[in-house]
Amino acid sequence: MKRSLLKVLLGLSVLGVSPVYAQDTDTQELNVIELELEKNTVAPPEETAPSSAPATKSEVNSSGEFSELGGLAPFTEVSVIQKKYMPKTGRFQLFGGLALTTNDPFYNTTGFTLKGSYFLTETWGLEVSYFSMSSTEAKATKELLEIQNIGTDSLAYTKNYLGIAILYVPIYGKMTLFNEKIVPFDFYFGLGTGNTKTQVKDSTSTLHFSTGQIFAVNKSFALRWDFSWNFFSAKAVNEEGTINNLFLSLGASFFFPEAKYR
Repeated sequence: MKRSLLKVLLGLSVLGVSPVYAQDTDTQELNVIELELEKNTVAPPEETAPSSAPATKSEVNSSGEFSELGGLAPFTEVSVIQKKYMPKTGRFQLFGGLALTTNDPFYNTTGFTLKGSYFLTETWGLEVSYFSMSSTEAKATKELLEIQNIGTDSLAYTKNYLGIAILYVPIYGKMTLFNEKIVPFDFYFGLGTGNTKTQVKDSTSTLHFSTGQIFAVNKSFALRWDFSWNFFSAKAVNEEGTINNLFLSLGASFFFPEAKYR
C-alpha cells in the first residue's frame, strides 16, 4: 500500500513538473525566433528633402501620377532646339506675282512684280524690287469728268518702280492648315529706296517700306504675300506734292541653291 501511494505521489510530482518545463522551453524558443526576425527586418529609408531633379520612372506611383511634382523647381527658361524647315542663310530668293494699288480712288492700277533677294543670315537680307503697273480710270474719275467736267489727267499714278531694300526677318513660326498640315512661315519687314516713273514725270526718288509673310511649301518653294508702301514727289492737281502708293502683291518664291541644314 505504501509502495502504491509512493508511486502515485511520484507520478503526480512528475506530471506537475513536466508542464512547467515544457512551457519554459517554448518561451525561450519564441524569444529566439523574435530576435532573429528583428535582425532580418530591413529598416525603412530615411526621409530626404524634395529634390529639384526631374522625376524618373521609378518615382511614378501605381496610379500613374508623379509623386515628386510638388518638389520640382519652376522652369525659368524653355528652349526648343529644332532645325528650320527652309533655312535662308546663304540662299537666293526669286519672287514673282501679281500686284495692285489699294489706295488710289481715281485709277485702277494693276500689274506684276519681280523681287530678287539674298539672305546674309536668317534675320537679314537684301532685296531688289521691280513693279510694272498699268492704270485705267476708275468709275469715280469718269463721273467727275462727265458730271462735273473735272479732269484728273494731272493726278500721278505709278507706271513702274525699281529699288533696293534691306530685309529684316524677326519672326519665324508655324501654323496649321485645316488641322492637317504644319506650315512654317517667316514674317519680314523691309526698308529701302528707289525710283518711280509716273505718267507725268519720268523719274522721282522714292522711299520704300514693305512687310509680308513667306509660307514654306517645301525646301525650295514658298507662297508669299507682300505690302509695299512707296512715297514719292509728283504733281497732284497741277501742284507738286507727296504721293503714296500701297501695293499688294501675291505670288510664289523659289529658293536656291539646295538647302544645307546646320
